[in-house]
Amino acid sequence: KTTADAWMRKWVGERVYNALWRPLLVGKFGEENLDVVNMAWLWARLKTRTTRLGTFVGGFQAFFDRFAAVIQTQGGDIRYHTRVQQIRRAKGEETRRWAIVTEAGTETFDAVIATSSPHAMTKMTPDLPDEYTAKLRALKSMGAVVMIASLKHKLTDYYWHNLPKEAGFPYLAMVEHTNFIPPEHYGGDHLIYMGDYLPQDHPYLDMSRDELADIFLPALARFNPDFRPDWVKDVWLFRTRYAQPIPPVNHSQNIPPLRTPLPGLYFASMSQVYPWDRGTNFAVEIGRRVARQLIEDHLLITDH
Repeated sequence: KTTADAWMRKWVGERVYNALWRPLLVGKFGEENLDVVNMAWLWARLKTRTTRLGTFVGGFQAFFDRFAAVIQTQGGDIRYHTRVQQIRRAKGEETRRWAIVTEAGTETFDAVIATSSPHAMTKMTPDLPDEYTAKLRALKSMGAVVMIASLKHKLTDYYWHNLPKEAGFPYLAMVEHTNFIPPEHYGGDHLIYMGDYLPQDHPYLDMSRDELADIFLPALARFNPDFRPDWVKDVWLFRTRYAQPIPPVNHSQNIPPLRTPLPGLYFASMSQVYPWDRGTNFAVEIGRRVARQLIEDHLLITDH
């Protein structure tokens, strides 16, 4: 019913808000969305936090490798590097089925769960009703860029650094991951994570790895004056224009259901994780929900 900006100003006071909460909100959503993001999102963000952190040994890649192995062991087929161009109703005698179009050709299925961004969903699926498509297009999000550097030496004694925009850093957060998980797990390297949330038209989202490295890496000297460019062993760049959904006031009324208006087609995305902040835990939860929905619907169809 209210924005995080208005609620926090009222209940924590201008001094505390401007010193702590406003910089965090601006860093996450940008100045332009400060009067948009609702308080329910911020409440949920704090509600889910504990004094403990955990991680999957080997990182997310190891987690997904294990996950993929289980899927394949159970007969699942994973198509890597296969971009979906279109999701549409099958033609001819298979009109109750769904066709997936890729560069490799067209295949039909009884049901489809799409897990793309809302924008990509509207582009891929021409059969969606105009009213539903308009609702998906109304869901806004921030992009993100993450640069990871492996260093020969430790940079700081701390794990996580939140960096307010006005401090002049080229990114929102600098995380020394190996102050949480020891370097021994990474071949002795010290891993630095530099990340930022950005508007979808920000130049960072189109720059090359080397161009961004020239902007990001020099700022590490502000954390440790001994830092030198020859400390850097390697650099990796990751980015996406769909990273952080923007939840406005009354966002619960805008969330599309997992079942689309078209029977057999389901949509499960980060934009439907609410009021909680998107993350792997909630991706698992929404995945389970949409799978249950599909199974229940399929059983109803077969029973009839």
